[in-house]
Amino acid sequence: MDITPYHWIFAGLFMVAFVAVMFYTYRKDRKVNRKQFGNTMWVAYLIGGGIILLIIIKFALRNLSD
Repeated sequence: MDITPYHWIFAGLFMVAFVAVMFYTYRKDRKVNRKQFGNTMWVAYLIGGGIILLIIIKFALRNLSD
């Protein structure tokens, strides 16, 4: 099936509408989300730090064995 310019127009309009709806629902629920999920950034920082620490340990152990 060939992709016509109308397919690209539909995809672009769909993407704009999807982002607009997501932005609207985010703005509507922002106060509730802040109240319920206020400390989730600390969890994200801890998980990211743990992954970085594991990568550092992996490369350090690899260099010790060489």
